[in-house]
Amino acid sequence: MKLMKKDNIKIRKVPVEAFLNLLSDLFEQGVDYIDIIGMLDEKQDTIGIAFSKDYMSEDMQDNFEDITPITVNKTADTIKINLSNDEDLNQLI
Repeated sequence: MKLMKKDNIKIRKVPVEAFLNLLSDLFEQGVDYIDIIGMLDEKQDTIGIAFSKDYMSEDMQDNFEDITPITVNKTADTIKINLSNDEDLNQLI
């Protein structure tokens, strides 16, 4: 489903420091791009990121297999990281 401009998603209360630390760590391991995944729920909003080898610098793609943060789903070509709450984010740091 593609969102129209009038359809905004607001993921509430994402801990900035932990999120920036995660992005910084991934960047240092060669990740240049990510997909941001958001799911809204009445109890708890969830934010996640996903990336594949294609999103990494060519000379750093060997690091892909060694990236081991909390993974919701790690396949041969994609890593998805769920950042659903402060506890998950704190474990990544």
